[in-house]
Amino acid sequence: MAWRATAALAVLLACAVPATAQEAATPLVISDAAAAQLLIANNRLDDAKKLLEHDLAASLDDSQTLFLLATVAVAQKDYDTAISLYRRILVHEPGAERVRLELARTFFLKGDYDNADRQFRFARAGDINDVVKANVDHFLGAINRLREWTVNFSFALAPDTNQNAATSASQVNLFGLPFALDKSARRQSGIGLAGDIGGEWSPLLNDNLKARVGGDLSRTEYSGGQFDDMTLSGYAGPQWLFSDWDVSVLATGFERWYANQDYVSGAGGKIAADYGITSDLLIGASAGGQQVTNRFIPEQSGPLLSGQVSGTYILTPSSLFQLQFGLNRQEAMIAPYSYTGLWFGGGYQQDLPFGFSAGFQPAFFLTRYDDALPVFGKTRSDDTLMLAFSLLNRRFDYHGFTPRFSYVFTEQHSNIPLYSFTRSQFQIGLTSLF
Repeated sequence: MAWRATAALAVLLACAVPATAQEAATPLVISDAAAAQLLIANNRLDDAKKLLEHDLAASLDDSQTLFLLATVAVAQKDYDTAISLYRRILVHEPGAERVRLELARTFFLKGDYDNADRQFRFARAGDINDVVKANVDHFLGAINRLREWTVNFSFALAPDTNQNAATSASQVNLFGLPFALDKSARRQSGIGLAGDIGGEWSPLLNDNLKARVGGDLSRTEYSGGQFDDMTLSGYAGPQWLFSDWDVSVLATGFERWYANQDYVSGAGGKIAADYGITSDLLIGASAGGQQVTNRFIPEQSGPLLSGQVSGTYILTPSSLFQLQFGLNRQEAMIAPYSYTGLWFGGGYQQDLPFGFSAGFQPAFFLTRYDDALPVFGKTRSDDTLMLAFSLLNRRFDYHGFTPRFSYVFTEQHSNIPLYSFTRSQFQIGLTSLF
């Protein structure tokens, strides 16, 4: 074939040595991979691509062929193809640092800085030398300044065993007397649709200052609309950048609709900081407050103060671990609705063979109210356990989306039975974050 002859000629020219007229010609045997590397080095990208595609047809999962094809795609600025090829390798070799480095660099060249940041940090946790680590740190610093747009999207089918987060009890005691609960106030199961879209615009104003403007819209919709739940949130403010950390001062606000009616809203602000102890170990902290207005139960309105500390450690090129701790304080209009909440949680994520990525996020919440509700005759106290599991497969990558399955189990124990419940939420859909 013509392209094979071209490849052989390029190799022979590259490897030719002086010979006397009396010396017999010695046949030169070279692998297709070596020939492709020489073609790439000589900018014969189309010829290298044809050679490699022929080889890939005979061995669909050959890592070296996939890597070289990705190298050609990057050189031709076909970044989406290169990303897909690198991910095909990681499906079988999730711990391959060199592949993650090239995947991260390709995301960087494409301008997808969120994914570039994630892959650079994973790669840095591997067995790479100090020179490469310093180069990765340079990229991470550049990403923090260059990242201007962030967009995420997910959509899923959402079966739910308790879509209204209600008790399964058939009666409750009010003022010491038993009353039967209406069916609509008891646990209802169903299948809904869940979607989320969010993003941030953060232009660089000068070397050490960015503006941040972001928002998020999430909605879960069930048949009949009785338990539809939608929240719109947003924030805006400046962010100061330093060598290893950053600080943001943001105005914040949200609006929530339940059963397609105005439910609760809030407006306020927060200060947030992130610090990279190393590129593998990151900590963050935030504190803020909002004036919350509850339209269903006006007595629950009032200032809400919150604080949070989190830490993320990249364990290996294919795994990470997280810890979180938070505190909330609601000053409602009346003491029985005022409360203090304490929560803590963790998370572990692991890339597995065959393209799977698994995650586990447990959390525990303690909520203590200030005074007794007269109708129940006792001060409310809730303990809530949440266990979240997620599984996706990176092998199926369609225009930046991959299928994802998640399961969230919630069990709340309250000293007032009306507020005790269990819930299992499933989501089967697509995500752009992987």
